[in-house]
Amino acid sequence: MSEKNAYSRIAAQYADDVLKNKILSCLALKQACQRFKNDLAEIKKDNSPFAYSVEAVEEVCSFAESLILPDQKKPLKLLPWQVFVYANLYGFVYKKQPERRRFRRAFVFVARKNGKTAGLLFPNCLYQFLTEPAAASYLISADDKHTEEAFNEISKIVKSNTELDSICDCWANGITFKDDLSFLKFNTQGAGNLDGFKPSFACLDEYWSYASSKPLTAMAYGSRARTNGLVLVITTAGFGTDSPCYVEYQKSKHILEGSLKDDSYFSLIYEYDEKDDWKDEKLLLKSNPSLGSFLKKENIISDLNSAIDQPSERPDYIAKTCNRFTFDNTSAWIDFSKWVQPETEIDYSELEGIPCYGGLDLSSVNDLTAFTLCFKKEDKFYFKHRFYIPEETLKEKYKKDNTQFLDWVDRGIVTATPGAVVDYDYVIEDIKKDCQRFQIKEIAYDRWQSQLLIKRLDEELPEILFIAYDQSIKNFFNPTKEFERLVYEQKLIDPNPVQKWMLGNACIKPLPNGMYKPMKKYKSSTARIDGVITAIMALDRTEVNADKPEEKQLTLEEILSVF
Repeated sequence: MSEKNAYSRIAAQYADDVLKNKILSCLALKQACQRFKNDLAEIKKDNSPFAYSVEAVEEVCSFAESLILPDQKKPLKLLPWQVFVYANLYGFVYKKQPERRRFRRAFVFVARKNGKTAGLLFPNCLYQFLTEPAAASYLISADDKHTEEAFNEISKIVKSNTELDSICDCWANGITFKDDLSFLKFNTQGAGNLDGFKPSFACLDEYWSYASSKPLTAMAYGSRARTNGLVLVITTAGFGTDSPCYVEYQKSKHILEGSLKDDSYFSLIYEYDEKDDWKDEKLLLKSNPSLGSFLKKENIISDLNSAIDQPSERPDYIAKTCNRFTFDNTSAWIDFSKWVQPETEIDYSELEGIPCYGGLDLSSVNDLTAFTLCFKKEDKFYFKHRFYIPEETLKEKYKKDNTQFLDWVDRGIVTATPGAVVDYDYVIEDIKKDCQRFQIKEIAYDRWQSQLLIKRLDEELPEILFIAYDQSIKNFFNPTKEFERLVYEQKLIDPNPVQKWMLGNACIKPLPNGMYKPMKKYKSSTARIDGVITAIMALDRTEVNADKPEEKQLTLEEILSVF
């Protein structure tokens, strides 16, 4: 961009458009733009310690737009909101020391896929590394995978620029100036002791996923040894209020509101406002400032529709697209409008010749036990359940908490065994009956409290393969997603009313890595989900074995013919 002072004018125009409501904006963005306008007015006063360097803004933005993005094979094109960030970080300097920047700490909070990595993170890292004397620059990522990806991308940017390539060396874990002490290193949040670092620049990427505030604190304290140190946090929202990112977010909000004064801290927040409806697609620009450029609205709408249909995806959508912290990221799981319950009972005699797979969850001996069979017929999956409960538990808990159980027992949908604990003899006999009737190939089971029962079943049913099924979230994540997909494609057929009740009890609470499995909202709740767990186990084993060739059963004549 050759026009004189063009980038500074873009930043000023952007602030004006936000404040005049020409750009749909959240309250925090309006506060940031008003702060920018106030700061520009304040520097004109004789007693102001700060000035605004148009030249510095032009230089850093020109540098950013000279970089070739590896995935696009063309120079970066900054958007107005990105120019606004550079104008603040590099424009405001000390009046008596124009080489010294005003902002030494920055928090940029924006939804995913808005170009914060390519447009802000990479150019800042390289510019600081190249312009600061004896630069000690650090890019800190959440884990090894993201660290490696960042290093590879920045290395490609350097090598695609003839001038940069001639003065830089790319090593295994960083980049250095040839014949100079400057370096740019790549670290993870948990990499060793960061306390001894004295960064001239540090960028912490996706701070929402950090388990501790120590990396930020170490970088901020270490940068004090530098005249011009800058620590930049670039992140989306996360889950819960117990994270270091939420603490930093709150501090940033207080600075914008004016309740906390810190002239050295720059804050920029894009988010849905507190009372905004996350389902309202008209508000997307509030958290997605790149919408309409490389970020296409139709792609986000697809994610929105998926989140509306699948409650398990809502926390991630709210956090990463609406850019709002989800304080309780537990959500209902299944939308019952997609749950297929046939008007008439399934004729299981039609499934007797189809190989099927089971899931067994003994739960607690004084509560519910579930056994589920899954049959695949053409492209649909049919389920058959058996539920067991001690009579005393039925009287003590479910007579008060769920009166439907009394009816389910009367109808034979749930088996009430005598006494205070589940009588496993009932379970064993029913499984043996099912094995005589159906072609059961495998039964997956939860190891917990099941060793003795499985040993008996294995002895009495040697033809059945019993598989211990890992109950970890990591192991359940993909099968859970597959169960969801089949529900929403209406390919799961299950007429059991107990299972529908259990599905209504099942909630989703994703981990920071996005993985989840169905669970009760509260551990102490009597709302059971055992049938949901056994259904997922049975479905998983059904699909794992679906593509395996059926073993042919030889007749006696065929066996004798071998000899």
